[in-house]
Amino acid sequence: MTRGEWLRSMIEEYRRKIGTYETMIREWESELGTQGSPAAVPLGDKAKQQELNTDDPVARVREYQFFGKSQPEAAKLFLEIIGHPLRTATIIEGIERGGLKVGGKTPKDKKTNLYTILHRGDDFGRAGKDAWGLRSWPGIKKESDSKEGNDNGETSEKA
Repeated sequence: MTRGEWLRSMIEEYRRKIGTYETMIREWESELGTQGSPAAVPLGDKAKQQELNTDDPVARVREYQFFGKSQPEAAKLFLEIIGHPLRTATIIEGIERGGLKVGGKTPKDKKTNLYTILHRGDDFGRAGKDAWGLRSWPGIKKESDSKEGNDNGETSEKA
């Protein structure tokens, strides 16, 4: 591996880490009901500024982008496009916008279905409560069955 290749791989690795950290911060700010400041972007990077102007990852999906793909393939491609962890509902919305229907009659059924598929898939790992990332990303690990959560990644209370 040349120095240039190594540097490119390190840059990509740290960009993925930044995306993961920014997602975690947004989740925590959402829990607290606070809004954070937008991420700093170098002034010359207009493409990155435009990309950050939309907070909606689903808006980055083209119609029929996932047509003919399986649900795990579409979810993996969507996460690769976005580059940071997403909630189950956002993944469903994104892959459906891309032309793939997620099984289930109700939103809850769809969420349970996709959650199960992601949980069983080797490419995916939990990035937080009801949030998924790719195992190739830093800090994303395959989790074994959790006693804390139900099929939707939500904690359940037991009496």
